[in-house]
Amino acid sequence: MRLREVMQVTRARPILAGLDLDVEVQACFAADLMSDALRYDLEHALLISGLVNPQVMRTAEMADVAAVLMARGKVPTPESVQLAEELGIPLLGTDITMYETCGRLYAAGLPSCAPHSSQE
Repeated sequence: MRLREVMQVTRARPILAGLDLDVEVQACFAADLMSDALRYDLEHALLISGLVNPQVMRTAEMADVAAVLMARGKVPTPESVQLAEELGIPLLGTDITMYETCGRLYAAGLPSCAPHSSQE
């Protein structure tokens, strides 16, 4: 799924100007605990969070994510925006809750980064 489709599905807006809307997003993961995000392979994934601090951008950098989407109408700190720009990480925002954002993306065909449990 391209970043432009992610934006359409989630009613997201760019926080940084000049985004490459053709960036390919291969999977998705949502977390407010960045240690949870680092447990999975997030390369080329969309990281959804409600955290607004620079730690999110540092996690995104380490995990080589495709983009970060701030949910729940959260506004990132100026430091976070500056870091995203320096690192070249596309940064988006949506007013939709994290739960609904994930549901919309899943329904649109974007898979989770987390492997599905075989235990039920």
